[in-house]
Amino acid sequence: MSDTPSRGPLATVCDTVRAGTLRAGCGLVRFTRSSPRLATLAYVSLFCLLSVLFIDRPLALALKNDLDPHVFGFFKTITDIGLGGPWFVLFLALLAFCAAMMHLSHTVEGHAKWRARLEPWFYALTVMIVSGILVQLLKFTFGRYRPKFLFSDQIYGFALFSGNNSFPSGHSQGIWAAMMALWFIFPRYRVVWVAIALLISLSRVFTTVHFLSDVVMGSTLAILCALWVKTLFDSSVQRGSVEWK
Repeated sequence: MSDTPSRGPLATVCDTVRAGTLRAGCGLVRFTRSSPRLATLAYVSLFCLLSVLFIDRPLALALKNDLDPHVFGFFKTITDIGLGGPWFVLFLALLAFCAAMMHLSHTVEGHAKWRARLEPWFYALTVMIVSGILVQLLKFTFGRYRPKFLFSDQIYGFALFSGNNSFPSGHSQGIWAAMMALWFIFPRYRVVWVAIALLISLSRVFTTVHFLSDVVMGSTLAILCALWVKTLFDSSVQRGSVEWK
């Protein structure tokens, strides 16, 4: 007879679970490394689902009832910096200025310099447009009720194609799209751009006009669009650098 003790059914189950967990973890690592942007979207989507189920409602109610009025006032003052329209107009004006300077240049060097300076603002406009269209389509599709309906009528959830427009957050998309564009155009000030984007996107939660998951998804989509558009620009032989020079 063998002196090795026999393994019970519980030990066998534990080994099976351990092996399955290891395989799943290795699969997630491979997925994340091979498709980091898709993986980011998947992980953020999972977080948003959990937030919808367990975080958004109690957090919104807590902020509505307990947030200090001075904190609310601060965030209310700055929150509209996230509106996409003014950033779009600013980038368009800068594009037009560079185009005018290019046509007014009387030297080959001057023409080339201002031609190169068109690229950053064309990139910024493209990021704003692509991410903005995507978020508006998702808003229309999901039809999520805003927090104000929770506060007034205890209505919480989604009504597809209903015209409700809480998810994802447009302000968060707008500010992150603009700041990510500036991240690549003026990389020296990246800390500033991220700080502004974080502050404005968080203001949408603290002013209780959006749920946390709205803001997280709107911000993530803008970041991913900025990276995707940057990849397209970098891969085009006809495009120049998007960094201001």
